[in-house]
Amino acid sequence: MLWSRLFFHFFAELILRVDAALVGWILRTPRTGDVVEFADASGVLVILPGCSSLANVSLAFLCWVTVSQLVSHKKTAYDLFWCLMACFSVVAVNVSRISFMGLSQWHYAMFHSWWGGAVANTTILGLTVGFCVLGVRRELLRPI
Repeated sequence: MLWSRLFFHFFAELILRVDAALVGWILRTPRTGDVVEFADASGVLVILPGCSSLANVSLAFLCWVTVSQLVSHKKTAYDLFWCLMACFSVVAVNVSRISFMGLSQWHYAMFHSWWGGAVANTTILGLTVGFCVLGVRRELLRPI
């Protein structure tokens, strides 16, 4: 998505530092910028732009808009809540995955593998679609 790339271009350093701060806080390890020390002190973990939560957050927002339009959802005061829940779930899964990677070299290899990415992406997809569907459940359950 174009706006996501433009937004990330201008705020990449800040976004990566926030991701690194969350991971460092969870692991209780020191960090410098977007570099976090492994929990077992065997090395460091560098959080690169491809690891950032922002790209998937923009997809969660797009999912909310798509699901809302698909069922002709009438806007309510709770729309922002459900959209933010979808976005926060993406950040939570992404930061959790990076935190698991930051435990040790072995954990990094395990969670940074194809399987680790597939599990994380499937979890993100399920949570994002789940929160979006919960937000429009009245329109989904109304009789045709």
